[in-house]
Amino acid sequence: MKALLLFIGLTMIAPVYAGQDLFNVLSQDTNLVTDVRSEDKDVWIKLAAANLIDEITVRISNENKDFYRTWFNKNIDLVSKGFRGDQVWSDRVQTEANYIEYWHNNVLVLHLERK
Repeated sequence: MKALLLFIGLTMIAPVYAGQDLFNVLSQDTNLVTDVRSEDKDVWIKLAAANLIDEITVRISNENKDFYRTWFNKNIDLVSKGFRGDQVWSDRVQTEANYIEYWHNNVLVLHLERK
């Protein structure tokens, strides 16, 4: 019974865990992004097996969906190419931004807010 209650409690919380910096999940398409992990400034995601070869675009900002910041490559969009392994933490980004957005085919599939 304790295990069932723990499972229910964990499923009610968004699937984000961290060592230090935690994020609120504002939206998540769990059919595409199956899990999220963060430690300090690093954030990783796991993609569903059907989407491992797809490109993911990542945008960061200090305001919710506004004033996007540039990445190290001077672009607002950071495009992650495919060729990931199944059930592998992939698409790591390192940022201090308050908001992180993950886009797939011009659809927002994961939106994180730093606590």
